[in-house]
Amino acid sequence: AGEVLSKNQLGENYGLKVFSPIGKEWNEQAAAFSAYVTGKTTEEVLGMALSETTAPAEADLTSSVTIAVGDFLALIEKAAK
Repeated sequence: AGEVLSKNQLGENYGLKVFSPIGKEWNEQAAAFSAYVTGKTTEEVLGMALSETTAPAEADLTSSVTIAVGDFLALIEKAAK
């Protein structure tokens, strides 16, 4: 029992950084993804190249985001509708 924190709330305590090939924590990667999609059209965002694990395969993102973004894209698509 106790308070359950989100990955974003956990920040450095989430523990992804040690496993990340780019040395970035989950919240840092989520923020980089958010910054990348801000100002783009829904079509541009949903049309981005993805790896088999739904990690971005866009050259502009591979150095800052290696987490799966499929759920983020689904939310963006839902919000656009």
